[in-house]
Amino acid sequence: YREKEMATKEDPANKQLRIQLGICRRMVKEVASYEKEVLTNEARISKMREDGKDPYDIRKQEEVLQESYMMIPDSKSRLEKVIIELNSIVNDVATNDQVDATLLAEANELIAANDTTPMSGGLGDDFEEGEPL
Repeated sequence: YREKEMATKEDPANKQLRIQLGICRRMVKEVASYEKEVLTNEARISKMREDGKDPYDIRKQEEVLQESYMMIPDSKSRLEKVIIELNSIVNDVATNDQVDATLLAEANELIAANDTTPMSGGLGDDFEEGEPL
């Protein structure tokens, strides 16, 4: 019985990578969700203005929009932290033969898609083209 139990246990490196990958996926979805919420709220406010809705209702929606704006930088900074941690885990387990190659490939894709180094075009890139650095 014990041999069977030992055979089904996941390698700790795989488990750590799988868990961190799940955290990163969730954070990517969270950032995208807040960005989508901002666009939705902006559209709702402009429609309310066009329709001549009550200024009080418009102000309340603008408050909701401001809250959404405030959540984006917070979510992005948390995403940056988990991407850095994922990168560290990938570097630690890259030489381990027991690591699931599919998980490793997915982790590398997620890291590349959300590169946080400055001037990379990733999350750390907060300036517009043509704007002085």
